[in-house]
Amino acid sequence: MLHKVVTNLRVDEIDWLQIKAEAAELGMSVNEYINSIIKKTSVRVELALEKQAPKKLSSIWNLPELAKMKDEPMELSEQDKIIYGQ
Repeated sequence: MLHKVVTNLRVDEIDWLQIKAEAAELGMSVNEYINSIIKKTSVRVELALEKQAPKKLSSIWNLPELAKMKDEPMELSEQDKIIYGQ
């Protein structure tokens, strides 16, 4: 079983309502709907099925280059500072 990551997603309220409506129309939870979009989009990008495929910064074919990238810590957003008290 794959390890699940729980995260916060920040979207404009109007977009959130649209996402909820589209998920409901498909009989899915918002979580299932967003995950299905991510998977479908990732496959389309990897297979270059889009009219103009974006630069392959995270392609599976670039794994050696990706492994060399340094992780840089990001600062907390203002919302995170409020939520986590920092």
